[in-house]
Amino acid sequence: MSSRVESSKTAAPKADLPFSYRYNVWIRALICVLTGIAAGVCGTLVHRLGAQYNVPIGLVLALLIIALSAWSARARSGVVGLGLHLIASSGVIAVASITVSSGDILLPMGFYSSGIPFFSQNAFWFWFLGMIVIQLLMVFLPQSWFVISAPKAPSTAHRQAGAGDTLSDEVSQP
Repeated sequence: MSSRVESSKTAAPKADLPFSYRYNVWIRALICVLTGIAAGVCGTLVHRLGAQYNVPIGLVLALLIIALSAWSARARSGVVGLGLHLIASSGVIAVASITVSSGDILLPMGFYSSGIPFFSQNAFWFWFLGMIVIQLLMVFLPQSWFVISAPKAPSTAHRQAGAGDTLSDEVSQP
């Protein structure tokens, strides 16, 4: 499950990586699961925004959230991390769509009514299937798209400043 972030010649040194990329394999896998849960919850909460007007702004936002989170999972832990992310995010949606004993549901899953717009009736299926398709497509993308590269060289002002000097925007007084 090790990612190629550390092995690539253009990859950033471990100290320059975001904090969640610096941990060992098991912690990174746990982070992939937790971000999958968070992305699934956030996407589920926003996917119906605009559905009553047949404007899928919430769906676009929800799929963007899941795509960014899945990209990060693949960059952090490779395909296995992406798989854990997919399981966690789709599991959240599956649990939220279960009908409770009182007959209430959190996510309406496709129904027919002549007075309700098409997108509002089927927003759940667009969200659920779109979320799965996006994450499955990321499996087939090249690994080079998921490498975090080293930061650019410091500017001239930073190179001229001594080790103990600090840079500021203040102008020196004559």
